[in-house]
This record gives sequence, C-alpha cells and structure tokens, in this order.
Amino acid sequence: MIILDTHVVIWLLTAGARLSPRAHNAILRARIGGEALACSPVSLYEIAYAARKKRLPLNAPVEEFIAALQTQLEMAPLTAEIAVCAAGLPDPFHGDPIDRMIAATAIVGDCVLITHDDRIRKANVCKTLW
Repeated sequence: MIILDTHVVIWLLTAGARLSPRAHNAILRARIGGEALACSPVSLYEIAYAARKKRLPLNAPVEEFIAALQTQLEMAPLTAEIAVCAAGLPDPFHGDPIDRMIAATAIVGDCVLITHDDRIRKANVCKTLW
C-alpha cells in the first residue's frame, strides 16, 4: 500500500501536473500493478475543512468530491496504534497533528508516503517519495 498525503490526493484529482515525475510514476505503477493507493481519513477532514474555509476551491460540493475520492482510493485505517505513534514522533517533527497522523499511518503500515512536504521528508521518520 502507498499512502498519499492530503495535497497529493487533491492534486491527483484536480491538478495531476503538479505531481513530481517520481510521484506520478509510482502512482501509475501502483495502479497497473494492483497495489493499493490509500489516504488517511484525516485527509478527508483536512479537505472538507479547507473547502469550508474557502481555502480549497473545488469543482463540486465537498461531499461529491469526497465521494469521488473514495471511489479511487482506499481509506487507511485510523487506529489507536497510529494515534500513539503520531503523539510519540520525535523532535524535530513539526506539530501539525494532521501531518503527524498521516506520517504515523505510513510508519505503522510500513508504507511509503508520497508527499511534497519538505518538513515530513526531512524529518526522516517514515519512507517518503517525491
């Protein structure tokens, strides 16, 4: 399974050209090879909240966008183990709880996280690709 960071999910559905060539190829290989592409349920919250606050313009109502997303991606489980892992991430990992949960999802699931976020990649707490 490959975990997609929230911005990657949005770009995948709306602006594929923003993906790096490595990220695009990894997603394409996963789809061809039948490997699961997933996001954390906290990404759904992040998308819905950003749309409500008018920071994320969508071409459809947020409910329709989320429904379309769910037809293309799996939802990674959100477990107690992930919550504990997120809380225990070492410094200098930044304090954004959503990013902590997404990174912890990749750690607990032993998955690669596709992310453009330099802070996550530089923290080196999970396998990342961009």
